[in-house]
Amino acid sequence: MMLLTFLACTGGGGDLSAFIPTVKFNRLDLTDLSFEELSVDFVFDVDNPNPVEIPLERFDYALDLADIEILSGDSPDGVHLRSEATSEMVLPVSLSFEGIYELATTDRGVDDMPFRLRGGFGWDTDIGPVDVIYDEEGSFPALRIPDFKVADLYLGEVTGEAANFQLDVDVDNDHGSTLDFENLDFQVKFAGVKVGAGTEEHFGSVEGATKKRLSIPFSVDYLDAATAIAAAASGEKIQVELAATTDVATPFRDTPVSLSVDENGRVEVLPD
Repeated sequence: MMLLTFLACTGGGGDLSAFIPTVKFNRLDLTDLSFEELSVDFVFDVDNPNPVEIPLERFDYALDLADIEILSGDSPDGVHLRSEATSEMVLPVSLSFEGIYELATTDRGVDDMPFRLRGGFGWDTDIGPVDVIYDEEGSFPALRIPDFKVADLYLGEVTGEAANFQLDVDVDNDHGSTLDFENLDFQVKFAGVKVGAGTEEHFGSVEGATKKRLSIPFSVDYLDAATAIAAAASGEKIQVELAATTDVATPFRDTPVSLSVDENGRVEVLPD
C-alpha cells in the first residue's frame, strides 16, 4: 500500500510532511580491524510515521576522509521500513589502508581523522518520488603501522655452550594514544643463519607520538653464535634479521590487533 492510498483511505490531504519518513545518522560501529584493513558500519535511524510499510527504493552515498573522497556508490536494492517504527539502515564499508593515508594524511599524535558521509534516501509514492538528503560528519579510526627499526645488538655472557644476546629495536608510535605490545613471538638471524627464537609476554609500551627503544633478550648455541662473537672481537658489523609477530592494544577496540614485523640491518655487536 503506497503513501497516497493510505491518505485517501483516511481522508488525508493538505500537509504531507507528517507522513514523510525521516533519516538521522546514529553511529559508526567498528566491526573488524587489522593493520591492513578495517570494516565499519554507518548506522542510520529511519523513522516511518505511517501505519504501513514503505519500500526504500534508492540509497546513495559518498565518503570523504580528511576532505578527500575515498569511495561512493549506491544501493538500489529495496528495503522495507517497519510501519510506525524506527528502522536501522546500515551502510557497511570495508577499506584497505594501503593508499588511504597517502591521500588522507593524518597528523602525528592523532588517533582518528574526520569523515564526511553524504547522500540520499528515496521512496517512490503515488504522489511521486520522495527523497531525503543527509550530510553527516564525525571521526574515523586511523590505525597506522608502528615503525620498527633494528638498533643495537649486545653480546652478554658467553659460556662454553651458549652466548647471551640483547637486540634493541626502535619503535616509533605515530598515534596519539599509547600502544601496548604483548606476546612477541620472534626469530633472529645473523648473516642469514637462524640463531635465536623465543617469546616475550610483555614486550613493552610506547606512548603516543614518541619513539622508544625496546629490548629482546635471547640465548643461542655457541656454534650458531660464533659468527657474531667473531664479529664482536674484530669490531665488524653483522647483518641482523628480525621476524616477529606481536599483539598490539590500540585505542579503537578492546581486543588486540596482530602485527607482523620483518626488519633487518647491519649493526655492531657491542659489549653488554
